Amino acid sequence: MTRLLHTHPAIPAVAAHNTPADAAKLLCRSRSLAAMLPWLLLTGVITLVVSAVMQATQAGVDAHFLGRWVEAWLTGWPIAFPIAYLLGPSLLKLAARMSAPAPRKPVVAGLSFDDIADASARVTARHGLPVRRKLKDARTIA
Repeated sequence: MTRLLHTHPAIPAVAAHNTPADAAKLLCRSRSLAAMLPWLLLTGVITLVVSAVMQATQAGVDAHFLGRWVEAWLTGWPIAFPIAYLLGPSLLKLAARMSAPAPRKPVVAGLSFDDIADASARVTARHGLPVRRKLKDARTIA
């Protein structure tokens, strides 16, 4: 395998590496392959299943089913992949916008009088004490 990588003229960038593991790492780090691989796999599996279902429902499962299925799959996959690869990022953004939660009102930090009164009422009730809610007027304190 190592000799093949070093001598094969079609893979000069890969052939510069010493081991097959190094060559595999280079291919894995390729941005174009890394960007295409999920779409290749996704469209491959989807077209495989859809072509099988369509062939089975349209012509039935007989002795020629496998040949028709592979032919339909190999016809559909090259059509589905570029469409998914080109439209995929835009559709993912659209789906993210459609499923994003609605924006919430900003919460103002700090405690209001109602927050303090509610907390006081809960603690007072928990201890079985009566709630006294009569605030003294500032004019009568002095």
